[in-house]
Amino acid sequence: MNIKLEVSFERTNITEINTFEYTQNIILPEDYKNFLIEFNGGKPVVRRFETIDGKHTSSLMLLFPITKNSEPNLISMYDEFNREQIIPSNLLAIGNDPIDNIICISTSGNDVGCVYYWSLDMEEFDEEDFQPSYKYMSLIAKSFTEFMGNLFLPKD
Repeated sequence: MNIKLEVSFERTNITEINTFEYTQNIILPEDYKNFLIEFNGGKPVVRRFETIDGKHTSSLMLLFPITKNSEPNLISMYDEFNREQIIPSNLLAIGNDPIDNIICISTSGNDVGCVYYWSLDMEEFDEEDFQPSYKYMSLIAKSFTEFMGNLFLPKD
């Protein structure tokens, strides 16, 4: 992956990542895990993306670090969305866009490794029968590597 970041975080290591995986009972896709080891999140210089269906175009504002020394981070996002059962259990919030919609990665199932754009602003959390679903998820890429490789600069 050829990635340039304008904002980055303190480095992490495989022990911290393994602890996160063990604590949350998930397995991160290898390419995403390698990104965390090399960069531990950050704000890419090239950050524009489009969903595969063409319905959404946005910018990646931040990829969350695994460290607790910065907010938001992967641990706080897991607590907010997964522990509270707001997001399907196989998805992990890994980043956000300028209006705080969420970038997710699948950690298990038939779509493991896929990266999604979650239109959080469309969700209706106050519904009495709210259930986590893919209803407002749009596929961006079939892997984290593909997602990062497809980022582009706006056409100005």
